[in-house]
Amino acid sequence: MRYLLNSAVITGPGAYDYRLITAEEAIAWLRQKDFASRIGYPATADYIKSLSGVRPDVNREATSMQLGDEALVVRLKYRVTDPGQKTACQPELDDWEYGILRMIKNSA
Repeated sequence: MRYLLNSAVITGPGAYDYRLITAEEAIAWLRQKDFASRIGYPATADYIKSLSGVRPDVNREATSMQLGDEALVVRLKYRVTDPGQKTACQPELDDWEYGILRMIKNSA
């Protein structure tokens, strides 16, 4: 399964690999094939659309990665002080980080 996340979260017990990628690699990942969006904020979904032309669904459903699953992480490099202001936040291009998170070992 492929997920799109707005934070590099450990979704369950196991071992994970996380590596940073470029914006170009993130765009290619988004355009490659289907994914389940777990982007929780409309502003992040809008940013991803402006970056790649692909607008993910806004979905706050929990994620439970399984062995072999991977996720593209598109996240701000900093935390917004007041989450209520997330919609008013206007991050610059350099404020974003992209990474690939893979579950490489299941502890269950």
